Amino acid sequence: MNERDYRIIQGVYLLCALYFNLNGMIFAFIGILVFEALTNWRVPIVVNRIRFGMLPNQQSATAGNSIITDFRFSFEAERLLRIIVALILIYALIINPDSLGVFPWIIAVLLLMAGITKICPLVISFRFIGFR
Repeated sequence: MNERDYRIIQGVYLLCALYFNLNGMIFAFIGILVFEALTNWRVPIVVNRIRFGMLPNQQSATAGNSIITDFRFSFEAERLLRIIVALILIYALIINPDSLGVFPWIIAVLLLMAGITKICPLVISFRFIGFR
């Protein structure tokens, strides 16, 4: 599993949870995002480690990816994406649900489109700013 497949799963999961108004599933989604953001144990990396028995560093080295070490911040863009999405969902669903009801739908569609096209504008902008 890679980040692209995982974003498709996230987008479909969130769209289904919003459509059927399953708040428990949405809160579980937020919990997974917060857990991944705090620990940096991302589901695609854990699944690949279980399937192939490799460490994430070994896996990227075998894929032939060059590692760039010139970053302004030593914080990963994927991790920051999860934090931002979790904060927006918490704010839109818990703190101010009446006026910001459309934001979770927009996030779900953007996650789905980012998975389909493999282009996430938020991650690209974070990497442009200088995150890993």
